[in-house]
Amino acid sequence: MSNTLNLLETNDFPTAGISTDFITLIDSRTKELVNFVKIASGPTVDGVMYLKENVHNYVYERVYNGVINPEWFGPGKTDAELQAAINKAKNNDTILIRDEYRCSHQIIINNKSLTFLGQNYINGNDEGGNANSSIYFVDFADTSADSCIRANQNINFKNLVVTGSNIAGKVGIKVTTGAVALDSVTVQSFETGIEVTQGYYNKFVNSAIVYCPVCLVLNNCYNTNATSLSISAGYQKNDANTKGIILNDGSNLNLFGGSVEGFSESGIELSASRVSCFGTYFEGVYDEENNNTCIKVQNNNSRVTAVGCHVYLTSTHANIFIDVPSDVSSAHVYSKNNYFEYEKVNDWYTSVYRFSATDFSNYNIDISGDNYKNDIVNTGSSYISITSALLKKGNGIINIVYPSGHPLAGVNLSNLNTVSPYQYNDPIGTQNGMITTFANAGYPGDDGAHIQSSIGYVPYTAVYENGSWKKIPKL
Repeated sequence: MSNTLNLLETNDFPTAGISTDFITLIDSRTKELVNFVKIASGPTVDGVMYLKENVHNYVYERVYNGVINPEWFGPGKTDAELQAAINKAKNNDTILIRDEYRCSHQIIINNKSLTFLGQNYINGNDEGGNANSSIYFVDFADTSADSCIRANQNINFKNLVVTGSNIAGKVGIKVTTGAVALDSVTVQSFETGIEVTQGYYNKFVNSAIVYCPVCLVLNNCYNTNATSLSISAGYQKNDANTKGIILNDGSNLNLFGGSVEGFSESGIELSASRVSCFGTYFEGVYDEENNNTCIKVQNNNSRVTAVGCHVYLTSTHANIFIDVPSDVSSAHVYSKNNYFEYEKVNDWYTSVYRFSATDFSNYNIDISGDNYKNDIVNTGSSYISITSALLKKGNGIINIVYPSGHPLAGVNLSNLNTVSPYQYNDPIGTQNGMITTFANAGYPGDDGAHIQSSIGYVPYTAVYENGSWKKIPKL
């Protein structure tokens, strides 16, 4: 006995000669009160979860109510105690994390769903000098392991920090066929913060994945929701080739608020996946090697919804909001009421929406309600790269309303009212908003805006507005 109450402790119990059905002891390591109940037989007696009374050879099982403290399993706070607690845990148990656990080996959770709960010392159990609840991977010895924490079922983290030490090639938390839930958690300083494959209903609440070259990867994960999730890519500011979020193979992510920052290549990258951003903040860093894009569509069958986002397109940040390369033949983009920060700086060009395709027959694009500042973006910058000459009536669904601050503010660019390009005669059935490209080659009717004398025999695109054709400036 080594407690001030002079009560029987777990280390003393085997020789105490007590044989009652239910006993209360003090844990020899944590000095907590703990209950044990007599059982007919049980697993191997380990001195922690199971005690044996040596006089009558009775076996007692710890009553822990689903919450396991790794401190029961050893004097240190390392991966050894943490793994021992995980191995003893049952499905849906909670692992209590108090203070910092320094881990040099991979933590493995097989065939059970667990919650890791951070809880700072409370009441009289705090002897002083304890750190906040965290799992810290340092001097990592498992060189062949691809991750620091590996699980194959649902895993939850709450009120703690999981941090690495910039370990090359390691994923911080890697889960296959299970989902990840973060609640008030920070994951930081891994090459990839979190990677989930076939994990459905992932949840991220009031959490952060930061200081990672790639923060979050979802492979074939649908119904993932994030509220107030902070993403910050790169071990440090201005790292090259960093990405915030990568969505692959039919993944679906809904971001409510939160932020995506620090990326130097792409904030969110989609491959046959879907993302919805509602009020999300985007601020990248420019590394002079890539066109830095907030949201990039990598291949077909991807969908982007962006509503009420705040986006920095100023110098040294991202220069594209949504980028769809030329080899993508089908995409769905719905973008409404976003606010963009612009800045007129030498050699800085922005393309808010860059669609590089030439055939939009399989596209569905609906954009309106944004802001633009034509007077502070450099010549060569553009709001959107689509022109009426690329549209065909009835092929695809294109509806773009030019934003306030743009020379064509309020004009609707749509394939629903466009006519075939290169008109050699006055279009029939003109209506407000109709857009076409006049050949302007000297034929009757091929110069609808009557500007041949000022620009020469050069084709131009015009919009029909209030009874007359007006040339659309090149964007």
